[in-house]
Amino acid sequence: MPCLSLAQQSRFVQAELLKTIKAKNAKPGDPVKARAVTSANLPGGVSIAEGAVLLGQVRSADPRSLAISFDEAEMDGKKTPLSLSIRAAMMPGGSETHSGVAAQTGSIIGMPGVTLHVDDSPQHASKFESAGKELQLSHGLQLMLSVPH
Repeated sequence: MPCLSLAQQSRFVQAELLKTIKAKNAKPGDPVKARAVTSANLPGGVSIAEGAVLLGQVRSADPRSLAISFDEAEMDGKKTPLSLSIRAAMMPGGSETHSGVAAQTGSIIGMPGVTLHVDDSPQHASKFESAGKELQLSHGLQLMLSVPH
């Protein structure tokens, strides 16, 4: 792993959900996988390569809400522990900023009626909540993940 200056580090990883999750069928402990769509060098010396699989789990679920955290990255068959919370999300084809990331912390572009409560606690389980219908996070959902503060 090359030595990096602080200027080359990032708190953020862009990723794509690899499987649809229906909140009504989800249970705490269910695995969640996402693929990094950009590479990132996180504080603490962890490097995430583009294409790395980010491994997480459902922390809580009911038909209208789902809390998820990411705890490992799998690269070249090796697992690296990490702590990432979901900061924002965007359905594929939704509006983007010029830098290609979702607009702001807690936003979910392309999912009206769904809010995201960002968790910066040690558990780092950010929670999606639907105002009126059963919640589903679709395959391909774009996630902006970060190291909790």
